[in-house]
Amino acid sequence: MAFLLENGFRYPNQRMVFRKIRESGVVTRRQLMQQTDLSFQTVSNIVAELSDTALVLSDGLANQSAGKRAELLKVNPDGLYAVGVLLDRAGLEAVLIDLLGNCRIQQRMPFSSSHPDAVLRQMADITQRFLAEARVSPERFAGVGISTPGPIDFRTGAVSRPPNFPEWTFVPLQQRLGDMLGCPVTLFKDSHAAALAEIWALNNAVPSSFFYLYFSAGIGGALVVDRRVWTGFSGNAGEIGHVAVAPSPGCDCGRTGCLEAVWSLSRLASEAGVSVEEYAQSIAYGSESYLANWLQGIPWLARAVVDAANVIEPEALVIGGPQGQAVGPSLIAPLSEALQREGFVHNLRPMLVRAASAQNAAGIGAGLMRLNAALAPDIGLPATLGLDI
Repeated sequence: MAFLLENGFRYPNQRMVFRKIRESGVVTRRQLMQQTDLSFQTVSNIVAELSDTALVLSDGLANQSAGKRAELLKVNPDGLYAVGVLLDRAGLEAVLIDLLGNCRIQQRMPFSSSHPDAVLRQMADITQRFLAEARVSPERFAGVGISTPGPIDFRTGAVSRPPNFPEWTFVPLQQRLGDMLGCPVTLFKDSHAAALAEIWALNNAVPSSFFYLYFSAGIGGALVVDRRVWTGFSGNAGEIGHVAVAPSPGCDCGRTGCLEAVWSLSRLASEAGVSVEEYAQSIAYGSESYLANWLQGIPWLARAVVDAANVIEPEALVIGGPQGQAVGPSLIAPLSEALQREGFVHNLRPMLVRAASAQNAAGIGAGLMRLNAALAPDIGLPATLGLDI
């Protein structure tokens, strides 16, 4: 299997056949021929290569009324693994995923220290522990994907001055963790990784375009078009939390009146003297005082969302992120109403507002991109991220 880990799929048809097998669940060679417009011999040769590397397995024989029964094919979930790590303001969330994106192991932990050296050591330790626990062999390990708040530069794999990380002036996370573990490491923005996990979870049912509204301690976003995330030049596109919605107060980014500075879980939790997780759960449980303060800020959020929707006009708005499940139900109705009332195209069609399908999305999305990088490297346009497997 070494050639796959070193160079990925050698030509586009391999990637296309693998993807069709994954999306179909189980499929025959003849069905693959019909879906790809490749010859039966070409499909058979590619399937043989994928089977030799144990990325694809037989799933028995198809039921049919006449003729020789065709072999069913499926992706081998144990064919490749990756670790995805979300670096959040509250700590680390790590997952071990298989080749189908299934979460095999998950753990969330607070920082032992927020210093970069300590955080990197925690990432390395949890990765090694996951691999030992799941007995993943080195040749079946694609590496680690990290998702973090911005600002990042995913082309150099560095994080620079993220909010609430005062010692992180410029940290080359990708290179340093790769040196510690001796494996490939990639770095992505947290909201972008979460949006990619949503694309994967929806499979063929993904909307043509959507904006992913990402709730953690702060508020982020990601624009998806044709199953790809628009990342921007350095990897920081989608920062809806830094849209100005009020004249004050000052924001960590240096501007005034940013949505995050005016209203966010971090700000509200700090005022209440509780953690972000506790505040979000209080909203979910309907705590009157916490919910009242939360609802007061929704008009600011709606203003930012309507402005973004007027500029990009996505098909849907998806609410997710580490705290999205907790706070999402309180947002769907007011955001739907604001978009219907104030959106530029409100008289043409309503924009769908819904909760995200994928859970633990930022960690899983980072792991999926690591699998993608192992099997389909250097695919895509310079300022987009997509899953090509």
